[in-house]
Amino acid sequence: MHYPRYRAAPRPRPASNSMSPLTFVLLVTVPAVVAVAALRAR
Repeated sequence: MHYPRYRAAPRPRPASNSMSPLTFVLLVTVPAVVAVAALRAR
């Protein structure tokens, strides 16, 4: 009996449209820093 050659199942890749944690942190942090800078300038 001949078994088929074993192949590891390919890992599911994360969807490309999901945001990376770094991008999410930057999107939250940058507007906050700009707002604080604008308020302190007065």
